[in-house]
Amino acid sequence: MTEHVYRQQIGYDLAGNPMYAPPTLQQAPVVQLAAPLEDIKAHPWGAYAAAGCFGLLALTVVVVLVLFVAFGLTILATGLALAMVCLTICTLVLRSMWRDYQRGK
Repeated sequence: MTEHVYRQQIGYDLAGNPMYAPPTLQQAPVVQLAAPLEDIKAHPWGAYAAAGCFGLLALTVVVVLVLFVAFGLTILATGLALAMVCLTICTLVLRSMWRDYQRGK
């Protein structure tokens, strides 16, 4: 423990100089911690960082899978639309040919 010397001023002499009491030894005040050392917890920061990295990786995988599904549905919708256009054109051509056949041309 560190000891400090404190001198208390007790007045002034006739010349106006300050007068001090004889030095006394006092101990420095003890500072209390906010919590006892036994109550302080050690946090596993490495585990927190690993969980964050794993969460980021999982989120990336989910986003990639969602994009694959979205692109797959887009390609499927495009193929379906193309098939519907082809079917419509085929139906119109066959109807025209059937009418011509019925008229005897």
